[in-house]
Amino acid sequence: MTGSTRSEQEQPTAQRPLPRRVVLTGNVVAAPPPARPAVTSDLAPPLPRSRPPQPATVRVAVALWWAGCLAAVTGISAALLDLGELRDRLAVLATAEDPAAPADLVADGVRATIALVLGGVGALVAVSLVWTALVLRGRGWARWALVVTAVPTVLALDVAQTVVTGGADLDRWALVAAAGLCVVAVLPLFSRSARAATRH
Repeated sequence: MTGSTRSEQEQPTAQRPLPRRVVLTGNVVAAPPPARPAVTSDLAPPLPRSRPPQPATVRVAVALWWAGCLAAVTGISAALLDLGELRDRLAVLATAEDPAAPADLVADGVRATIALVLGGVGALVAVSLVWTALVLRGRGWARWALVVTAVPTVLALDVAQTVVTGGADLDRWALVAAAGLCVVAVLPLFSRSARAATRH
């Protein structure tokens, strides 16, 4: 009995399956993906440059010049409205100086004189308006360009007012006023504040 009982107790032990062996191969940690490039910058975005306001001397000079240009345009317009009378008057003057000159030659000379004088004033006014706009933007060289342009502009206005003399007073006095305003407008550009504002 004792031997059989012992054998019965040993038999289940011999037939009991062994526990399953788990072979750990180790967890392999995959390398992290490469970092994405930054889509934002640490640098602050550039701020728009704020232009400092022009001093009063520059604004006064530009306003006076604009007034002179307006007066010049008024004088030219008045002369063109009275173009027929202006041609006749110039033709009479040319004939009085050279009575032997042919009529067609006198007419061509009158037309060329009017086109040269009034067209020259108009061209100088247009160019000077460009300079005044650049002066307001702080361009130092434009200040000198405006000063240089003032000399032929005043001379052209003086010639123009002599050409239209004898007709309507509006065109002549408008051209005279334009010449005076252009001379006065240049003076503030030589002030210390104007030189400092356009020193770029």
